[in-house]
Amino acid sequence: MARDLEKAIFTPSSSWPQGTNNDALKDLARAAFNAYHNRVREDEIRGAEARWWRTESVPDQGDRISLEFCDVTAQHKTWRVEEVWAPETVECASSEAFERVAQRFRVQADRKYRHPFVPSTGFDALLKSGRTSFDSLASRPIADILADLSDVGVVPYVRNDEANTGQASPWEEFEAWERTLPTWCSTPKHWIEPIPPPGFVESQAPHPLHEQYYEQYYKKVPTLHIPGNGRCIIPSAKKPDIISRALYFPVEEHHYPGTVKAVLDRRADLVPYGAHLVPGKVTLDAARALLGRVIQSSTEPRSDPDEPPAGKRRKVNKYAAQRLGFAWGLETDLEGEPVWLHCLEYGTLAQYVLSLRSVRKEKYGDSRDPLAVLAVPCAWVGAAVLPADLKALKDAAGNNAQEANVSVGSPEAGDRMSYSDWSDKTMAWIRKLNAEGFDPVVEVGPDGMFVGGDLGTSKGDDDEFEAEVNGAKPGIWLMSVEPAEGEEADEDRLMGEDPRVIRFNWASDGTVDYDGLPLRGSIQAHSADTDAPWEVVGSFSVDSSYVCLFSKHALDSLLSTGKDEDREAMLEAFFDDGGEGNVFVPSGIVVSTNDGGYVIEGRRDLEGKIIELRLRV
Repeated sequence: MARDLEKAIFTPSSSWPQGTNNDALKDLARAAFNAYHNRVREDEIRGAEARWWRTESVPDQGDRISLEFCDVTAQHKTWRVEEVWAPETVECASSEAFERVAQRFRVQADRKYRHPFVPSTGFDALLKSGRTSFDSLASRPIADILADLSDVGVVPYVRNDEANTGQASPWEEFEAWERTLPTWCSTPKHWIEPIPPPGFVESQAPHPLHEQYYEQYYKKVPTLHIPGNGRCIIPSAKKPDIISRALYFPVEEHHYPGTVKAVLDRRADLVPYGAHLVPGKVTLDAARALLGRVIQSSTEPRSDPDEPPAGKRRKVNKYAAQRLGFAWGLETDLEGEPVWLHCLEYGTLAQYVLSLRSVRKEKYGDSRDPLAVLAVPCAWVGAAVLPADLKALKDAAGNNAQEANVSVGSPEAGDRMSYSDWSDKTMAWIRKLNAEGFDPVVEVGPDGMFVGGDLGTSKGDDDEFEAEVNGAKPGIWLMSVEPAEGEEADEDRLMGEDPRVIRFNWASDGTVDYDGLPLRGSIQAHSADTDAPWEVVGSFSVDSSYVCLFSKHALDSLLSTGKDEDREAMLEAFFDDGGEGNVFVPSGIVVSTNDGGYVIEGRRDLEGKIIELRLRV
């Protein structure tokens, strides 16, 4: 039933019967699916509450006695156990089954030492007859258990945290801001109030950004709504010593299913270079300011983008090196200096820690512990600046002008961006152009020109591109890089090569806005008449292994937003993308290939304008 309803919700309108009210039917299917899903979810919650938190009162029948449950876990594990629970006294009757008493103990202890969403459920009792799981003892009466105890009235137990890893929790079905906690689990008064991000709006009324779908804003969520591994984020936590009361979740509004967590690109440079905090140099105030925020860190140092590279920089895989998370706790040493930043991974909400005292790789606890927290190497960390923050900062500065579009004329020299700002903006556009959800497009200006050649030998201040293509039709062009076909390509592949074809096709009149790229498939490229011949319209040679083909208008407009002295660094940024392998840039295409000679071929429309280009590499 659920699958049929979900299928109905996402079936394209063209597949519905002709004449039906598609929107009404979809709304009906969506309402039915939501009702079914909510009922199943409520049943799962009631079941979990019964298993984890419900206890039965001590019966009147039988002698009333007290059992003391003592934690001896540290003596029976192969790893170092630092967490020792205090003895728990549990009232019971000699006539009742052990499972009822064990449940009282579990609930009593878990309320102190575990998060209500992730309780500890696996325990073994150490009896004279041997080590036995609580579940195996479930039906035995307490009178029988008493006779099997080495010490009168004392139940030694081993806590099996490894049995809890991966157990499903019905609260995972709820977004963090939708969850509720039992009354006995509340935020302690000594947890600190975090400093909100610039884009946070403290209001119970609908946020003004709600009026536009897919625009990011923040929700303030109690930290306790995130259970982590179940052991650390609890009201009785002693470590870390500084804990944020809340986390600021970046969210967006979608037509369906509603409010969702915003998708962030970990490869993007979301922390301005000047805001990078380097371990060993982080003050307590700077570390506390990270709490509650989305933070970004990297295992690799980032060079100053305002300084053009002195030589060829080592490529960095930013997806592997960079990490996004929420900073929820701060651990300090005896002198009050920051030592460990406790975080939750942005996607999975899994726990990890960053060392704030050294860039060297450090250990945090015993990795064999099933609830161990991963220590991630850190070269720098900082608070992420997200779209809502940028908007708020711009509004606060009184600057409501739209960001300059690369398709407009050159700005005045005094208005040009620093290399750092230019790099941040351009790299964001490059990632967007290469993302699966957008069409890679470029704008050809009134000059109708493309330029191309060896990027490595064309990036200097006095260098020129070897190839010039004139007579291209102005407007929006669609770009692509495809596997080459034919016998020659097959022979190249047998030799271990990767032959490809770069293509540019005219699509329509208009301009390109890289902040608002067309969605994938929304641009329809035009081709010349099949009888139109391919002609060689340019040629060049390559010595540096990097081939480029650009719209001259788009390239000039892009470079004009930066400073003249940064031309070489700006062009180098096109291929020094941190190992991400991007080929589309906001003016054309850059690919790595073999050295040698290359020709650019073009085809024209009936008016003699070039509307197709291809380049085999």
